[in-house]
Amino acid sequence: MAQSILIADDDIVALDGLRALLSAWGYEVCTAPDGLTALERAMSMSPAAVITDVVMPIMGGLELLVRLRVTQPTIPVIVITGQGDESMLVHAIRQGAYAYLSKPVDVRQLRALLQSALGRHRARSTEGASATG
Repeated sequence: MAQSILIADDDIVALDGLRALLSAWGYEVCTAPDGLTALERAMSMSPAAVITDVVMPIMGGLELLVRLRVTQPTIPVIVITGQGDESMLVHAIRQGAYAYLSKPVDVRQLRALLQSALGRHRARSTEGASATG
């Protein structure tokens, strides 16, 4: 069974590009055009990882990150942006982002980060299951 990845980005070209790329890598991909829709989808599907843009309508990626940390703290979140600066990077990492990437995204770097994040997520899920079982 393919691992599910949720991608949130209001830029339809970027969203479609990431969807196609991750699908080609064998992931099951769900998308959202804004942070609020992404949060709702994350609650219903419990993705293995989330990739989110920072600047989006309704709810931005950093607010999505904060809300996911409360509701689903073990899901790794990779934050991407075309408008980032060092203070935004620091804020995202302090809020619990797994990683922070600038657009245009380096495909090899994204793949490596995603594989690492999913490995960490599997390990945390296994630890949680054995602690409660």
